[in-house]
Amino acid sequence: MKSDGSALFAALGCTPADLEANRLGKLSHSQMERMKAIRQRNMLVASAFFLALVLSATVLFYLGQLNRSLILFGAGLALTLFNAAAVGRAGRAYMQIGGDLRAGQVEIISGVVERVLRRGRASDSFMLRVNGEDLLVTKDVFMGFRHMAPYRIYRAGSSRVLLSAEQEG
Repeated sequence: MKSDGSALFAALGCTPADLEANRLGKLSHSQMERMKAIRQRNMLVASAFFLALVLSATVLFYLGQLNRSLILFGAGLALTLFNAAAVGRAGRAYMQIGGDLRAGQVEIISGVVERVLRRGRASDSFMLRVNGEDLLVTKDVFMGFRHMAPYRIYRAGSSRVLLSAEQEG
């Protein structure tokens, strides 16, 4: 590891033991626990979002029926369809992390990392481009990488969760 490795490790929340397991193509125990926590947090957020949308759609349906308003009824229907799509997306994310946990394997990407900053009106997007593939990361992780330097990046295969990284050479 180069001198910037400790900052990158801190940003990724990984340890040398995690990196060693990733080099062998496996998830470490702490990474499995971290992915379980991510999955649980995502499900709690999705559940709260689901309940809020169900309540909102129910109120809109009730008001639409009470006032004989097709607009309110249509808004309730639109919220119901949006909720169904959100539940499907949350379910897919849950299954992807579950698949990663069952397989316990890590995907390895090697190549020169290009740091790409996309400026937006509300916020900036921090991305790493490796071999033509874009990885969306946090600002801390973004700052931990050197621009146009060779890295080996380890991530979960299905969910694409970034696990660890090391500079090559």
